[in-house]
Amino acid sequence: MGVKIDLQIRLDSFAQRGRWHNTLITIISAPLFCILIISGIIRLIYYSVLLNTISYDTAGYLNYHANILKGETEGLRTPVYPYFIKMIGLFGRENLIDHIVTAQMVISFLSIILFYKVVQAFYKNSRVIFAASLLYGAMLPVINFDKLVLTESFAVIFSLLFIYMMVNYLQKPAHIKAWMIPLFTLIAVMLRPSFIYLPVLITIFWVLRLTISKRDRKICLSGLAASVVVILLTAGYSNLNERNNGFNGISTVSNHNEMAVIAEAGIYMSGNDPEISEAIKGNLILQQKGPGNGVQPIDVNSQFGPDRVHKFIINCIKNQPLAYAWHIASKLNDLQTTNIFTNYATHKPGFLAFRVENVEYLVFCVTFNLLYFLIVFDLIVIISMRIRRRLTPWFKVVLWLLIVLQIAVAIMGGYNEYQRLILPAMPALIILLFSYVDWICFATNGNKLRSYRAAV
Repeated sequence: MGVKIDLQIRLDSFAQRGRWHNTLITIISAPLFCILIISGIIRLIYYSVLLNTISYDTAGYLNYHANILKGETEGLRTPVYPYFIKMIGLFGRENLIDHIVTAQMVISFLSIILFYKVVQAFYKNSRVIFAASLLYGAMLPVINFDKLVLTESFAVIFSLLFIYMMVNYLQKPAHIKAWMIPLFTLIAVMLRPSFIYLPVLITIFWVLRLTISKRDRKICLSGLAASVVVILLTAGYSNLNERNNGFNGISTVSNHNEMAVIAEAGIYMSGNDPEISEAIKGNLILQQKGPGNGVQPIDVNSQFGPDRVHKFIINCIKNQPLAYAWHIASKLNDLQTTNIFTNYATHKPGFLAFRVENVEYLVFCVTFNLLYFLIVFDLIVIISMRIRRRLTPWFKVVLWLLIVLQIAVAIMGGYNEYQRLILPAMPALIILLFSYVDWICFATNGNKLRSYRAAV
């Protein structure tokens, strides 16, 4: 205790020497500085046991040549991440992978500040703010993707940026913010097509806000107008894709994924296109026979064209909605005991890497069951607050929608690797989980608990 007092006296004495001395002590004494130091040390140790990793999809981003300003698009890849790579390449193409990974690590580290600002606005208890921010800063399964040349690292940051913009708007609504948020969702979609739910989410938000709140209706109408503009711009990009690649959509990757989904669901004979149905059936038979039979499977998308395949997929789902819904429900059921975390970046061989990997799997082990419980519980809380207290927890509604829509896109639009696909929901999940820890901190005092309000 005496050492702590002596240290404080020395710091106070140093701060009184001048303006920059005082500024330096203010920075060092701030909780955020401590969070950054601890997170930085953990990250450096973790990064040191990982290799810079590329995957099958990496080449598509590295070799992207479309110029969106000239109306050019590529069917498989949207432009934001490839343009980021090109920007990094301006500093030299030699060791490009290393430079991309370094940039991702730096940006990911700086996002801790953004996360801290969000929870600082949302939580009441300073210790909860510290704990939540430290968890985000040291969440190894999320940091893992910083070492991978794919969109995942940026997807997490974009998701957090969206949350930050929503907090900022809810604290002080303004027309410029109401326009900036929908426009940002367009950039997010151009980073990762699975973010297509964000324009939907923000449109739902404006409609709900217009219906329930009377405070900022003119601003909400402005935001709704911006959402319409974003929808039109997205449709315009889809039309460019139609012209350039024969597919009226954001990315033909959705065709590949959905084709696997309808095959797994067993509804591929219901698409009103016998040729495609027979091709899929033949591929499944070949798959059952295994490799070595000398017959190559049919590339359905290439042979029949992406638009024709997309219409086929839609018809399969429309003609067999119950079978499709049952398949989606079965996937949710099968995932119950699966860990929501995974890692993709390759661990280096060695004792330290082995021990770190063990810690990663032991500490970060949360099943989908717990995720489902949090989602259902939070929905009950939101409804209860609205009915019993006539209070709409807008920020909780945004977080809930972001998490649920991200999971829905992952489960309905993917056929495996669900942990990777739900990764952008992690910032929202941490914020939502610790909001209840913050709430519990007030539970020992009934008067405080009754007066507890989220900041936004």
